[in-house]
Amino acid sequence: MLKRASALIKMAFLAVLLSGCVASTSGGGAGQDETVQVAEAAYSVGDYVESARLFELAATRHPNSVTALIGLGKSYAALGQFSRANNALMRASALGGRHPEVHNQLGNLALLELHPKQAIEHFDRALTLDRKNLAGLTGKAVSLDYLSRHAEAQDVYRSALQSYPTNFALLSNFALSQVLSGSIGQGTKLMEELLRDPSHGSTARANLAIAYALDGRERDARALLSGLMSDAEVAEALRHYARVRKEYLAGKPVGYLIFQ
Repeated sequence: MLKRASALIKMAFLAVLLSGCVASTSGGGAGQDETVQVAEAAYSVGDYVESARLFELAATRHPNSVTALIGLGKSYAALGQFSRANNALMRASALGGRHPEVHNQLGNLALLELHPKQAIEHFDRALTLDRKNLAGLTGKAVSLDYLSRHAEAQDVYRSALQSYPTNFALLSNFALSQVLSGSIGQGTKLMEELLRDPSHGSTARANLAIAYALDGRERDARALLSGLMSDAEVAEALRHYARVRKEYLAGKPVGYLIFQ
């Protein structure tokens, strides 16, 4: 299992999903708001241990706060504590089932646990409540790509891009979807443009490395990955991509191999 490489690939695909904006559906006073804001700040910089601690504090003080429970769920999900994440999100769902973000985060959790069909159900619920919900659209498309249902995924991406035409994660994932479906030149061209965005460098590099590897450009893929992981991890990732490429060239679905 390519733990380090897999983590980078997942974060490339889930760049928007795991950072979904959480709007409060339950008041809790200024004390809760301040704690939640600090927790969100910790989450945004990748300090998931601290964000979980703070969201736990907010949820303890205000047990009916959907905002705190959603934050708690996504923090535990990022830590790989899926049972605790599910418990928090199911409680949030019971309290605020008409809040799209509850269903988005349940979808994120299902994706992290490698259950894309279940994830689609959650994202569809979010989209029933808000048909232009960015995280819901992105999550559904990613889930479809996982299942190698690339034509359906690209329909969702195109629909989403009508509302969010410059969104980085949508464009990056759309480009990778194109690569996985066989339009490797078109997808690679878009990724190379996105690589110029300095604020999303690691995400662009991870996706473009996959495209180069599937195109047989191992040297170019190695150069991109060398800035993201150790030499040993790069070598392991390239061996994995070489195996994926064989399936890809044989016309077999490879979406699940990219995500796992």
